[in-house]
Amino acid sequence: MRPRVILLFLLAVLPVWAGGLVGRPAVPFEGVTLEGRRFVLSDYLGEKPLALHFWSSNCPPCRMEASYWAQAQKAYGAELQIIAIDVQDIPTMARDFVNEFAWTFPVVQDGRGDVAAAYRVTMKPTTVFVAKNGTIVGYHLGPYRRAAAFEQDLIRLIRWRP
Repeated sequence: MRPRVILLFLLAVLPVWAGGLVGRPAVPFEGVTLEGRRFVLSDYLGEKPLALHFWSSNCPPCRMEASYWAQAQKAYGAELQIIAIDVQDIPTMARDFVNEFAWTFPVVQDGRGDVAAAYRVTMKPTTVFVAKNGTIVGYHLGPYRRAAAFEQDLIRLIRWRP
């Protein structure tokens, strides 16, 4: 009985803890993309809303929703910047994953999980939505199981106004 109580507590508390970032400025970070290019988040702030997608190649739920991200880039790339953060992954496996799903947006390596920790990522996949003004306006824990829910969140981000 005790493990069930702990699980229920975690399911209730984790979204609130993670969601505590909503309304705050995006946490600045720098890194290296899978292509070896320098990445600085501040270079992207202010241009378009951002979807920060935390994932890894060995995550079955990440694979389940991976095609949504490629489709979103094609459909909303002019209005939205997707940035994938590859958390504690093997770069060759991550490159294979990215190539398989034809991702064309920046994929930043987070080998030690520092960026994920700064954004309170407790599971993969997780998506953090950042408004054009740099404010975190949403947080989605876990995979999107329906394309319609995924698209609805992206449209909500694109239309968000302070």
